[in-house]
Amino acid sequence: MLKQQLKHIFTHQWKIGAVFMIMLGIVFSWPMIQQAIAEAVPIRYVQVEGAFQYIDKQDIQMKINPLVQEGYFSVDLQAIQQAVMSLPWTESAQVQRIWPDRIKLRLYEQKPVVRWQEHSLLNERGEVFKPLNIDRFQSLLVLYAPNTQRQELLEVMHGLTVSLMDQGLYLTEFRVNERQSWLLSMENGLVIQLGRLQPLEKFSQLMKALIVMGGELVNKMIYVDMRYPNGYAVRWRDNEQINW
Repeated sequence: MLKQQLKHIFTHQWKIGAVFMIMLGIVFSWPMIQQAIAEAVPIRYVQVEGAFQYIDKQDIQMKINPLVQEGYFSVDLQAIQQAVMSLPWTESAQVQRIWPDRIKLRLYEQKPVVRWQEHSLLNERGEVFKPLNIDRFQSLLVLYAPNTQRQELLEVMHGLTVSLMDQGLYLTEFRVNERQSWLLSMENGLVIQLGRLQPLEKFSQLMKALIVMGGELVNKMIYVDMRYPNGYAVRWRDNEQINW
């Protein structure tokens, strides 16, 4: 009886030891098992979605090709996202696995609304991005302003543009210097100096005056200075005859 009990205890302990050894073997070999699983399921397709006007799909391919050589389970999605976000024209990107062998990329392209300073662009939220070549965007309005004010002044610029268009004038450049002095430049060469004291109020006064003057007289102006407390100064184009 005792012999049978000892045999039973020994057999039970041997089974426990065997299970423990198997589990220990799995723990130590898990990295190799993971690698084998990953390599057994390679990425065969990369699906790129988005409406692109400026992003080149070849640039996307060059960025992500080294990163999708890993297997389906081991590929680093965050690294792929960071790679495509480094493209100047990428505003945002989404990356996901699609079973069994596909990576899906959804890219959203920047939409330039104005030129910023000398060599950059702003999107509609006032965020700066810098493509390699902005020569093709010479027709966009230009905003020069302190960096901390760019979003606020971009909104102001939109309002100024609409008001000026109502008077047949087309804004090309809006400058706000460090002293907060405002200067507007028009497509026809007219420059409007609003100064730094209540520039929006000065602008409103000018718009009312332009309505009274009429388009023919406005077109003869080359420079308007609104920095006077009780009026404004006008310089006329060369050889223009002014009849009041």
